[in-house]
Amino acid sequence: MKNIKTILTASALATATMLSSCGGGTSTPKAKFDNQVDSVSYAFGVIAGMSVRTSAEREFKPLVNDFNYDNFLSGMNTLINDSASIKMSPEDAQQYLQTTMQRLQAAKAAIEQAKRDSIAAINLEEGKKFLEENAKKDGVKTLDNGIQYIVLEEGKGKKPTIDDVVECDYEGTLIDGTKFDSSIDRGQPAQFPLKGVIKGWQEAIPLMPVGSKWKIFIPAELGYGPQGNRNIPGNSVLIFEVKLHQIIKK
Repeated sequence: MKNIKTILTASALATATMLSSCGGGTSTPKAKFDNQVDSVSYAFGVIAGMSVRTSAEREFKPLVNDFNYDNFLSGMNTLINDSASIKMSPEDAQQYLQTTMQRLQAAKAAIEQAKRDSIAAINLEEGKKFLEENAKKDGVKTLDNGIQYIVLEEGKGKKPTIDDVVECDYEGTLIDGTKFDSSIDRGQPAQFPLKGVIKGWQEAIPLMPVGSKWKIFIPAELGYGPQGNRNIPGNSVLIFEVKLHQIIKK
């Protein structure tokens, strides 16, 4: 793998030198295919060019939305053919790129975090309003910790403890109806230790007799909090329909 990368890099350098010596990225020397060496050389040029283009677009476009190929070729050609007039040493260039990329990435991360924080703040207010209104509905019971639930089916089995492993089917949604998880869609009940799940489940599931089916409304602070989780935005109220099948073991 290291040898291939070295060959591709050398090919990219040669290609860039040829391009820049013929007037930069706007003029390309005509390729010839008189023998196998010509064909192999051209193939390496195509692969190396694709690698350079892909890397540039991946590393720079998400941050600065563009990449100056003329300057790229100019810097490469100057280093190879006229290093005395180079405007940035390889060491300085490497340090500049590293510092710049870190700064741009930090700025992008800050923007993304600000967006997440804004969404979390909105979700916090909307979640509070939702739970306040939901608590007024028929059949909704509210616990001291803020969890709300509706008994859809009342089981007659034992109640699990926090130390148990349970098996259940469930479907999780947000207050706008967006589904974020479902054992039913996967076609197989889930088994898990209660100590390994979110706080809301740790406090609600032990109240359910085996065989029960509840609709559980979990406040954000007992779910994934302001940070959220994967496809769950921060400060989201979580709604689960849970069917508790059995207690597996202690």
